[in-house]
Amino acid sequence: MLPRESRREVVIPAQMRSKGGWSDVTIRNISPHGMMLLAPFPPKPGTYVEVRKSSLALVGRVVWVKGKTLGIQLIERLNFNALLRAANEGWAASQVHAPRPEATATDTPAPESRRGTILPWLLAGTTVLLASGCAAVALFQV
Repeated sequence: MLPRESRREVVIPAQMRSKGGWSDVTIRNISPHGMMLLAPFPPKPGTYVEVRKSSLALVGRVVWVKGKTLGIQLIERLNFNALLRAANEGWAASQVHAPRPEATATDTPAPESRRGTILPWLLAGTTVLLASGCAAVALFQV
């Protein structure tokens, strides 16, 4: 018996086409030859499906179903980087087209909503500090 392929846990919204048409699904884990999905109405084992995320299309066969969870064996080897790029394309597109409520001068964001805008700055600052520290150590040793 062959060892089980390693899986990567992900949460990627996508669309799946089967005999019943298109439906929204969530990709929950991926491996080189398959993936696990959450779907509102999973197709039966043996059904061929197409999973789409942005510009990426993956074709495979449903091999197992448990409740709303299903496993798909892909026809071609999964390119992890291509899937992650497609996931980022979809996320970036949703941010560009997301409706933004009109703000007034008296509107003050709640602390919870401000927290989401601080995190990227904190991460960027931490990255700059670490890079500066590494550069300083490298220069000091020269």
